[in-house]
Amino acid sequence: MTASTDKAPALIIGPARRATSEPENSSATPWERLWEWLTRPTHYRAVRALHYAIQTRDSGLLDPLLDPEIAVVLEDGELEHLDRRIVAGRHDASALLLHGLGAHAGLRLDIRSVAGQAGLMLTDRGKPAAAIAVDFTGRRITMVWIRLHPYALRHWNRV
Repeated sequence: MTASTDKAPALIIGPARRATSEPENSSATPWERLWEWLTRPTHYRAVRALHYAIQTRDSGLLDPLLDPEIAVVLEDGELEHLDRRIVAGRHDASALLLHGLGAHAGLRLDIRSVAGQAGLMLTDRGKPAAAIAVDFTGRRITMVWIRLHPYALRHWNRV
């Protein structure tokens, strides 16, 4: 099962413990819960590979991970006036991920749970700056959802 893209990530928790404000997948069928449990290690390995490629700013490592038709959704703004921008295609997505999320002074990119799946959290001098959910089809990343808005991140657990 892939990360949900129809709503913004609501909670970040560390990989070693699971704490949620409501039951995870309470409306999911037993098959959906089993499928998510089975695919979780694969998803985590792929997010770890994405994290490494971004941190090292290596397009040679990043490009094979991305689907040719990838979309990166940047979401920012107040909850009532949400601003979304979409970057499509492997070349533009790669440039955005490498240069927008790469190693800059004060920014740190860590692997965290986002919406119950492996994802990334960007912090700016220790404060949450963005949640990054990653969606896959097969072994390729088809969508990266970046939620930029510290107000929406205020309830996330610190890890």
